[in-house]
This record gives sequence, C-alpha cells and structure tokens, in this order.
Amino acid sequence: MENKFDSRLIVLALLFLLAITVYLLKMRTEVVELVETNTETEVVKIHIQIPRFRNTNNLDFENSLNRKIQETVRNIVEEVKAAAHQAAKDGTVQTKYEVYISTEVKFKSKYFVSLVIYYYTFTGGAHGITTFDTYNIDLKNSQLLTLNDIFSETCNYEKTIKDFISKQVISRKEEFFPEAVEYINNDDITKRTFTITKESLQIYYEDYEIAPHSTGLPVFEIPLSLLKPCLRVRID
Repeated sequence: MENKFDSRLIVLALLFLLAITVYLLKMRTEVVELVETNTETEVVKIHIQIPRFRNTNNLDFENSLNRKIQETVRNIVEEVKAAAHQAAKDGTVQTKYEVYISTEVKFKSKYFVSLVIYYYTFTGGAHGITTFDTYNIDLKNSQLLTLNDIFSETCNYEKTIKDFISKQVISRKEEFFPEAVEYINNDDITKRTFTITKESLQIYYEDYEIAPHSTGLPVFEIPLSLLKPCLRVRID
C-alpha cells in the first residue's frame, strides 16, 4: 500500500513539473501579454489593462512599442487625476472620476499581432468618453502596418470598404447621423484605425463621428473574402 502511495506522489510530482515546464516555455514564446493594475483613491478609480510586447527578436522595436503605450496611458491617467483633485479642491466632485483602460487582442501569432486599446474616462457629466488606439504589427519585419501596407492600392480596396460600410449604415440609418454616408465616402479610409483577423477587417469610428453616443462606438466588420484580391500580406 505504501509503495502504491509513493508511486502516486511521484506521478503527481512529475505531472506538476511538466505543467510548470510547459508554462515557462509558453511564456518564453508569447509575443504579447496583458498586464493589469487597479488603484482607487477617495476621488478617482483607475483600472488599466494594457499589452506588453516581448520575445519579438527586436528589442529596440519592442521597447519602443511598450514605451509608446505606457506614455499614452500615463498622460491619460495624470490628466484625469489632476482634474479629480482640482474638482475635490473646488468641492464639485459628486462621484469618483474614473479611468478604465482595456485591451482586446483581435489576432495573435508569432509574426503578427492586431489589437485595440480602449480608453474610457469619466470626469463628471452625463456619461464618460471612450477613445481608442489600434496596433497592427508585423513582428517579423518590426513594422507598424497601415491599410496601404496590407492591401494593394491597385485594386481600389478603399471603394470596397466604403461601399460595404455605407450599405451597413443605410440599413440601420436610424442609428447614424443623416450625413454619415457622405462623411464615409469623403473620408480618407487609408488613415482610418483598424484591426484585422484571418476572417475580417474591422474599421473603427470615434464617438460622435458618424453617430450619436447612444449608438456606441461604430465598428464595421468587412469580410476578408471581399478583399482577398487586394491582400498583399499573409495574416498568420
């Protein structure tokens, strides 16, 4: 009986060591991890979840990306903190000010990452404000990608995207401003924020840009099957 018990302990110990080894190997190959912190004072609540790039084989590029994200977050947090402390000093704080930063990874592989970082801030009033940044990264070549990097200009991918979005807006016209379609058609789509996966391209618009706040942040998913002839990079 004692020998059987010892054997079970040895098996469990080996399984535990195997699990630890697999985890450590995975951490060594992960190119992006989400780092989360929470703080709260009498006047402000702060939740931060941001990506940290690692194991990209280009330390300078990796550090540059991380610094850029951290600096953006730091500026937002410091601005809201300063506003909260000033409001407290003036005696006008009715509810805690808030910073809520979250990250959604749309696609992740060894050579390509696409993600969006949302920045929600509340400094009083009827509702808060949400803005965002998107990052589409060719890790193999250490490059932040634009739409022109991903799609060939020779096939007029802009028209395909605009036509798809316009049809979506028209089909839900009560959710958008009357001039939304005209705005979309006149917009320089090559400068538009986006994320991408193997299945679709997501195009983002800011709050109040083409729709009222009640609509939420407009995001349009264009199937990549419509843009396949224009695709000039592999998403894998």
